[in-house]
Amino acid sequence: MTKSKISSKVVRARSLAIYELEQFINYVRTVDPELEPDQAIVLTAYVLSDLPNLFQQNPELVDRVKEKATNIKLKHRASNS
Repeated sequence: MTKSKISSKVVRARSLAIYELEQFINYVRTVDPELEPDQAIVLTAYVLSDLPNLFQQNPELVDRVKEKATNIKLKHRASNS
């Protein structure tokens, strides 16, 4: 079985996502400073799993994501011009 090569853009994007996830875990620990690190990670996973429901209940969040997606695509197109 051959491994598919992961582009450097995907590696950078994953690194950014991991960094932001760590920042969010740190934020969760400020909500309840008594949480152990593993507990904060589990709580963060719960929050992430509930995000689709949050988006469904708050259409303005979906609009913000769509707006950001548009900005990302426009930036990509501009850099490729």
